[in-house]
Amino acid sequence: MKLSQQQSIAAAVDQWITGIPGRIPGHVIFVENPDHTGYAKTLAGEDSTILVLNGDNTDPGIVPVTGSFDVAGEELLVDGRLSLEIQDYVAIPFVNLVGVTVVRITTKEDWQAFFDDAEEACRTGHFVQQLTEVNAVLAERGLLSGAPKDNLLLARLHITWGGSVLSGPYGTKIGTVGDALADLRIRSIALRPESAVAAAYYPWDIYESLAAKPWIARYLAALDAWKFVAREDRAATRLVGFGASLYGAALRDGLPSAHAPFILKRGNDHTLLDAQTGRLFKIGPDAAAIIEAVSNLRDVRVAAIAAAPAIKVSAALAEEAAHAVLDRFGQLGIDIVGAR
Repeated sequence: MKLSQQQSIAAAVDQWITGIPGRIPGHVIFVENPDHTGYAKTLAGEDSTILVLNGDNTDPGIVPVTGSFDVAGEELLVDGRLSLEIQDYVAIPFVNLVGVTVVRITTKEDWQAFFDDAEEACRTGHFVQQLTEVNAVLAERGLLSGAPKDNLLLARLHITWGGSVLSGPYGTKIGTVGDALADLRIRSIALRPESAVAAAYYPWDIYESLAAKPWIARYLAALDAWKFVAREDRAATRLVGFGASLYGAALRDGLPSAHAPFILKRGNDHTLLDAQTGRLFKIGPDAAAIIEAVSNLRDVRVAAIAAAPAIKVSAALAEEAAHAVLDRFGQLGIDIVGAR
């Protein structure tokens, strides 16, 4: 299905904010100085989007932008319709999100707060409420989720007022106005993943810190999962795997893949949520325990042994039930392990 112009612009803005490619077919170019619009057009492919700050509203080749993109508390207006508020991560717990809010992680304090909040959620099940709102968009999601470096190359370009070309709004300088796209691409190949935030904060251990916490990707997916839970139901709902386990998971079991479905527990009711599609399935407590174990351990036999005591059956019967559950959801197109 072909996206409307408004949807395409929103997708391009999302790619510019997160650094994740594939929102649009081409790359996104943000231009701070309208005088560099002509140069930006030489970098753009047929499927690229050019965002120009205070750009010419009559130019069909660009998307005009007004406001500020790098000042906390300020607003950025894209194409006269899409409004974005800019906020620093540390301020988010104290902000009422009225519209779409870009949550930046650009300082040492932001990074520490992000890691602390993620660990708190995993340990206790407490999430920063604002981050679970539909309006919250985490900047640099590509870096945070550990997306492969090669997939991030030139998903976006940022041309500063003075004519420097950066790998993103807070990225590394890879050229200046006048440089060919091929040269920019070559220079970007050597960039480390954390180069995406080099202009704001660039400790060499950011990527290592993220790589040492593979559960961060699952935490980010959990923030998205909450967006499928009605606000009035959230207080009574637990996200299994975050401060709660149905079979007594050990710390060494770890967390499932970011792509695995989630189990929502509300009272005695259990619901399987496929966050990839938003589909919900009512399941029994035994099936929920088996699904949690299989998602965590990624081995049916090992999961059956772990879950058997909780569902009060033998390991053999638990394994048989696990295969039945996996087959059933497999027929529905749901990958319990989240291997994709």
